[in-house]
Parts: sequence; structure tokens; C-alpha cells
Amino acid sequence: MKGETVLYLGAGLLAFMIFSGFKSKSGGSFDLEGLDKYGADNVERLNLVYQELLTRGLSDLQIQLILSQLLHETGLFTNVPNLKNVDQLKNYAGITRNGSYVKYSNISDFVDDYLHVLDRGSYPLEATSVEDFNSRLVNNHYYTDNWLTYENALKKYFSLLETVKN
Repeated sequence: MKGETVLYLGAGLLAFMIFSGFKSKSGGSFDLEGLDKYGADNVERLNLVYQELLTRGLSDLQIQLILSQLLHETGLFTNVPNLKNVDQLKNYAGITRNGSYVKYSNISDFVDDYLHVLDRGSYPLEATSVEDFNSRLVNNHYYTDNWLTYENALKKYFSLLETVKN
């Protein structure tokens, strides 16, 4: 009986350590279902990435900046979404290597690589605002678009996500 209790306590402690290690600083502060006017399929696509980001210990601001950037890159809430990259390649950020879009096995692999891409150079994940995030992306030569066009798109999606923040 005593051995079983220790076993159960040990298993419970192990489970707590595993799951608490994956808890986000965010705590799930966005209710993306509030964006359903952009199409349930598109919201679900974004929600899959959001759920994965929640396991990475990111803050609300980091997640909001990332989701804003991913919405812009994929065009999910526009008339011309890049569904091939999202659905077939699991590539929500348009990441390329050797001139071709990278194909990921799953969303977790995409998020791992994407966070690695963002965690270098000017460190966009350390940004304190949309403008700072965009400036860091520019400094890292992350995109080729006009910086103001890109920043305005980030601001648009950042504001949109503000409307579904708990």
C-alpha cells in the first residue's frame, strides 16, 4: 500500500513537472473563435498554430506579434489566402530554403523552426511593440516587401487580435 502511494505521488509529480514546463506565459489570452466572420476554416488554421505557441512559454505580446505576422504572411483573413503553404506545407510564415518553401511534417515542427528563425540577429521575439518587431525583422532581412507596407499589415492584424483578447 505504501509503495503504491509513493508510485502514485511520483507519477503525479512527474506529470505536473512535464505539463507545467510547457505552460505558456500567455495563459491562453485570445479567443480566436471571435474572428469567425473570416471563415471557420481560417480561424481553425490560425488556432492550430496558436495552440502550439501556447506550449512554448511565450508572452501574450509575443504571441500576438507572431500571429499578426503569420496572418499577414498567409493572407488567411484576406481574399487571397496562401492555403497551399498552410495546408500542404504546414508553413505559416513563408519560410524558404534554397529558393523553395519549406515543407514541415506538422505544425509543431513549423513552430520550432519559425521560433529558431526569429531567435537570431536582432531578436524580433524581444520586441516591445509592432514597430519594434517590424524594425527587428527588417534588420534581420526577414522579408523583401516595403517596410511600411509590412508594418501597416502587422498593425492591422495586431489590432484585429486585440478585439479577441480576453
